[in-house]
Amino acid sequence: MEEKTKQSFFDQVTPRFAFWSGVVVMTAVASLLGFIIMLSLTLSGSSSSKTATTKTTGGVEKTAATAPAAQPTAPPKASGTVDIESLDHVRGTGSITVVEYSDPECPFCKRFHPTMQQVMDEYDGKVRWAYKQFPLTSLHPKAPREAEATECAGDQDKFWEYVDELFEVTPSNNQLADSELFSIADTVGLNSATFTDCLESGKYTAKVTADSDEAQALGATGTPFSVVIDESGEIIDTIPGALPFESVASVLDQYVQ
Repeated sequence: MEEKTKQSFFDQVTPRFAFWSGVVVMTAVASLLGFIIMLSLTLSGSSSSKTATTKTTGGVEKTAATAPAAQPTAPPKASGTVDIESLDHVRGTGSITVVEYSDPECPFCKRFHPTMQQVMDEYDGKVRWAYKQFPLTSLHPKAPREAEATECAGDQDKFWEYVDELFEVTPSNNQLADSELFSIADTVGLNSATFTDCLESGKYTAKVTADSDEAQALGATGTPFSVVIDESGEIIDTIPGALPFESVASVLDQYVQ
């Protein structure tokens, strides 16, 4: 009897079986590679999305050039002093002062304005509110002129009336029509000719710039930015962003009786 020769598995595989096996293996490999590529792109897109939304994180409008990535902890407190003599626009009386650096076109400043008005009501005789200019020109090209308009209103002792009305009517985000600056002047009872002459002269351009430089020197990167100072001008605390009244009160209660 002739002895049969042993055959390996591959010797027994038919060409048809080998072909379809190869197709299945290649399809599986291609699917795996596609899944890995799509997963990588999804994770990358998610990371980009997170860093692209930091301009208005935490109730602070950031300058386009300096907006940092969102941080898991609160920003460091400001330190230094604010020259008491430089506080031209002060509301209320008290032993401590909240110095707010603000942008008239910032939506968070618009939100924070009623909060500080409530502070004036609730802390009457205990807290002062001082206003300084910090227009974010890279985001709001109209804001510097609006800031100058408030200073011109101050020439006629109507600074706070003008600021209150401006924040009441502005849509924010660089959308206030220039004509509204003159309408506001009429509403609060300014001499129109005197106001117009002041605004068109650029009388307060340098002052607005100086306030902005001061804010940045104290560490401000967005608006509103507020510091709490004592009677000597020493910074004793910071109010970062458009905090609600309860949060502002928790800061102030540490320093008032």
